[in-house]
Amino acid sequence: MSTLSFSPRTGLTWTVLRLHRGTLWLWTAYVVLLAGVLLWAWGPGVSGLGIAGPCDPLEANVCTAKGSTAQSFHYALSFADTFLSLLPLAVAVFAGGALIGRELESGTAQLAWTQSVPPARWLATKLALPAMALVTGTALLVVLRRQVAAAAPGLSQNQWFSGGFEVLGPVAVALPLLGLACGALMGLLRRRSLAGAGLGLALAAALTAAAELLRPYLWPTVTRVGSVAENYPGFTGEVMSEGVVTASGAHIADPLCVGDRACITDHHVTGYYREGHPPSHFWPLQLVESGLLLALTALIVFITYRVLRRSVAR
Repeated sequence: MSTLSFSPRTGLTWTVLRLHRGTLWLWTAYVVLLAGVLLWAWGPGVSGLGIAGPCDPLEANVCTAKGSTAQSFHYALSFADTFLSLLPLAVAVFAGGALIGRELESGTAQLAWTQSVPPARWLATKLALPAMALVTGTALLVVLRRQVAAAAPGLSQNQWFSGGFEVLGPVAVALPLLGLACGALMGLLRRRSLAGAGLGLALAAALTAAAELLRPYLWPTVTRVGSVAENYPGFTGEVMSEGVVTASGAHIADPLCVGDRACITDHHVTGYYREGHPPSHFWPLQLVESGLLLALTALIVFITYRVLRRSVAR
C-alpha cells in the first residue's frame, strides 16, 4: 500500500475500509443471504408447515410439522443456525490472518505507524470497524431468528433447550466479538497471517467450547422430585442430571431397580428426581453468559494492547 493511503486526506478509517472492502462485501452477502433464508422461513415457510399435534412452546417434542414446506423449513433453519454458530470461528480466522497478521507480516502496519498513525489508534480502528459491522449484522439475524421461533414456538428447532441456545439471544452477538479479539491477539503475537489465523481459530474454538461446558452452571438449577410410584417426574427444559432420592435425602445414580421392590428397599429409594433448567431460565442464562463473554473479550483486547505496546517499544 502506498504512503498516500495513510495520509491525513484519506484517513485511517477509510484506509481500513478500502483495504478490507472484499471482506466487507462478503460480510454483507452473508447477512443478506441468511436474512433472506430467515425471512422465507418466517413467512412462506411457517405458513405451509402443517403442524400436527398439540404445540406448546413449554413442552418438548409434542408436535410435528408435516406440511408442504416442513422439510424446506427444517433445512432453512439448519442452514441458518449452522452458519451463525460457525461465525465466531470464521471471524477469528479473518482477524488473525487478513486483519492483523498479514499487515504485520507485510510491513503495512509499520508503514502506518510512521505516517502519524499511533499504533494504539491503528489497532483501535482495526478492531472497532469489524466490531460495529459484526454487532449490526448479527443483531439483525438474531432478531429474525427469534421471529421465526416465535412463529412456530413448539417445534424443537425453535426451543432453546433443544439445541438453539446460541442463535436465539445476545450470546450470538457476543461470540463473534470474542472471535475477533482472539484472532487479533494471535495475529499480533505471531505476526504471520497463516499462524495468526490458525492460532486465532484454535483459541476461539477452545473458549467457545469452554463457554458451552460452563453454561449449565451459570444459573441455579431447578429440581423436580417424583415418588417411587410416579417414577421420574416430567421435566421440560435442559436436564442436567437425574437419579433416585434415598431415605436420607441424598441424590444418587439410578440403581435401575425397575420395579424390583427388594432392590428399591436395599438402596433405600424413596423417589426419583430430575434437575436442570426449565424454559424460564433462557434469559438469565443468556444475559449471564453474554456478560461473561464480553468481559472475556475486553480482557483479551486489554492483553492485545499490552502486547502491542511491548512490541513497539522493542
